[in-house]
Amino acid sequence: MAAVDSVKTAGVAGNFSEHRTNGQEDIMNAPQELNTRIATIKDIEALESVPLEQRIASWNVNELIRQGCEKNPDKPAIQYVEDGDPASPCVTVTYRELQKQSIQASNLFFSLGVRDADCVFYLLPTLPQLFVVTMAGMETGITHGANWMLKADHWLELIKASNAKVVVALGPTPGYEIWENLQTVKDELKGVQLFSVKGPGGKVLADSDLDLAMANFPGDKLSFKREIKPDDVGAYVHSGGTTGAPKLVRILHRGMAYKCWANAVIMEHGPNDVIFADYPMFHVAGFFGRGILALAHGMTILIPHPMGARDKKFISNYWKFVEKFHVSVMSGVPTTLSVLAKNPPKGEDISSLKKYMCTGSTAMPAEVAKEIEDATGVRVLATYGATEFTQNVSQCPKDGDPKYGSGGLRLPYTQIRAVILGEDGKIQRDCKTDEIGAVIIKGPSITPGYVDESFNKGMFVDGWINNGDLGRIDADGYLWLTGRAKDLIIRGGHNIDPTMIEETLRRHKSVLLGAAVSKPDAYAGELPVAYVQLVTGSNTTGEEIAEFVRQHITERAAAPKEVFVLDEMPLTDVGKPSKVHLRHDAARRAFTAALNEVLGGAQPFDVVVGADATHGTSATVVLSAAQGARHALEARIHEAMKAYTMHHSIRWT
Repeated sequence: MAAVDSVKTAGVAGNFSEHRTNGQEDIMNAPQELNTRIATIKDIEALESVPLEQRIASWNVNELIRQGCEKNPDKPAIQYVEDGDPASPCVTVTYRELQKQSIQASNLFFSLGVRDADCVFYLLPTLPQLFVVTMAGMETGITHGANWMLKADHWLELIKASNAKVVVALGPTPGYEIWENLQTVKDELKGVQLFSVKGPGGKVLADSDLDLAMANFPGDKLSFKREIKPDDVGAYVHSGGTTGAPKLVRILHRGMAYKCWANAVIMEHGPNDVIFADYPMFHVAGFFGRGILALAHGMTILIPHPMGARDKKFISNYWKFVEKFHVSVMSGVPTTLSVLAKNPPKGEDISSLKKYMCTGSTAMPAEVAKEIEDATGVRVLATYGATEFTQNVSQCPKDGDPKYGSGGLRLPYTQIRAVILGEDGKIQRDCKTDEIGAVIIKGPSITPGYVDESFNKGMFVDGWINNGDLGRIDADGYLWLTGRAKDLIIRGGHNIDPTMIEETLRRHKSVLLGAAVSKPDAYAGELPVAYVQLVTGSNTTGEEIAEFVRQHITERAAAPKEVFVLDEMPLTDVGKPSKVHLRHDAARRAFTAALNEVLGGAQPFDVVVGADATHGTSATVVLSAAQGARHALEARIHEAMKAYTMHHSIRWT
């Protein structure tokens, strides 16, 4: 691996070019577009009367970000508090400083050989340097921020898959083990330049520190010229992986440029906005919504803690942050909003908030949305999106009926259909109004596919992307997601939407978080069960909550057979209940109960359910030394387990 010291003394190749042509027209939103009324599908269609090419003068996202930096160079681009306490010292980085640092980093990366198809890979919690690396990576090649909570072997897979020339990681920092874990695969990073970033309470590693290396490069001009085409890849964002390495999604300049325009119009984003960077920045909602979009519009990005909403201290101080920093864009995934709904403002001045916000999940419980609006006056507008869509493709209208529970109206220039697919995966017909089918999408922000081409099989249907979601479109053009094909609970042939159960759970005053999944059943195939996390201090039982749901749910077959109370709900990296973990737990409980009946307590055993590379999911029955004929015991276990579709095995210890 090349030493960083050699980089510090290296000359800068090539002639300098002007960073931006003076007097260039404002290629982002015209003022009148930022005041566009969006209330119905007719308003969306009216925007489409003008060709999209006339609305976006550049498909180069780097140019959009440069313009955002130059709207008001001396205003705060980033405000950073490292401990979740708004009374603590705040580090401010102006747009002038941010632009200078990004140019320095770009020149550094270019000197190391980063070109169009090469990747700048980073493992960073939300620090100011993350935005510098994001910008510089996209300026020189392809930028990719990975989940720093993954295992090192997954990082290695992503580094190799992304063709990374540079890796930037958090240096030794209390509470983090990023640098230490990266060292375990360092010897396999052949030809990759490794840089460190000082974290809160951490130390500077002089031989690899990014800031020290950047300081040897000019920050007023780029040392190279690069032509960006609309369909060039600007970023890799990995999909949320729960069992193995995530899939790398190709994000195009075209998609990001379009979304910089579209999201600003539907939400009236502008340079006067202050937005939390509280989402994971390796997730598309963080990378784009709290990064690229905010920078392109010259917004102020507030980092309340490097861990964002995962930090409980920040969440407890949420409204104080809003008051002190005049936050205008409220933010949070449904689980965060559930906590905030139970802990509304207590006298803080939150008048800076806009009267609407969006959340990146149509799993947003209607009751939570209503509680937030009652407590703050802010309407929660649900969206429907995915990494493969470059964030959202629909949103409830800011000036119209939010239709709580829906995913809103499609974005302008994006098409959404609900269709019936045949067994061959082909489109048979469009669904009727309110008829449930597969949701397919086409538009300028849709990915062309994954880096690993093998994952693209079946991804597109006649040019439309099929992401595995089921839904319907109502007479007003609103999209209603009814679940993932894989999340449906199929009880004796009856399809049950888990969101119906979750909405009912949330109405119970003691429920903070709730999730419904299927558990295996020998008779019905699957039965619905639910998991809940209670509000602090509650002693409500699962039986009481189950009875509440039975009394209030609109579909009797959907009533969960059991409700399990958890001390803490397992969450994904973006704060949603981890249904994979819950399904595994539900299966473990079901198989344990079935085998207890068969074995009668005479033979100690345990059941482990988890991901399996061949079978998808598998159950392993673990037994200690046999107290009888091993063959007979195994025969009884196999007889009991054959009633279930899940693969199983037996292991003796």
